[in-house]
Amino acid sequence: MGEKRFRTRRQWHNTVLMLLAVPFAVVIGLLIGTLTSVFWPLYAFIMLTAVGFSVALLRDRSTRSTYAVSDDSLFLIDSAGRVEVRAEDITDASLIDRSGARDYIRQKLSTPSLSSTQRKERVAAFTRFCTVDIGLRSFTLGVGRGMIDRMPNAKHDLVLLRLRNGEDHLLSPQYNQDLVEIIGRMLRKPGGA
Repeated sequence: MGEKRFRTRRQWHNTVLMLLAVPFAVVIGLLIGTLTSVFWPLYAFIMLTAVGFSVALLRDRSTRSTYAVSDDSLFLIDSAGRVEVRAEDITDASLIDRSGARDYIRQKLSTPSLSSTQRKERVAAFTRFCTVDIGLRSFTLGVGRGMIDRMPNAKHDLVLLRLRNGEDHLLSPQYNQDLVEIIGRMLRKPGGA
């Protein structure tokens, strides 16, 4: 089959949400200022939205990853290195949305015997090759997460790659169904999983 490469998708959900919040904050600050002749709330709202926009931009601007599928292996490549996953080590690859991925990893982390360090390591390993923020950390107590989950482009599915050793990787290719189909063909080959 040769090697087929997939680039990751970026979605600017947090940044778009902050851009939508800026006009509301400015209008509220202007209303307070015109009604009370006190304009420090306007400046405070502008500073808060600037900080929020910066944090959102940092969260959305993730590193790129590449996924390469050869005849009998899947290569997950990012700036930290390259991981080879052999076909016989793959259980399956399936499509999953943001909220499903978030629920999946939370369920896997619900084991009481895991320390907080182990939980952080598992989350980092799970999302290492995913460039879409699935909303595991929230600075808005979940208010922004619900709005982002309802955005039209947040409905694009991610790929959940499950391995026989119990590890899972969340992938965010531009062409998610194509990657799932190619991995499925690789697994159906004689000598595959």
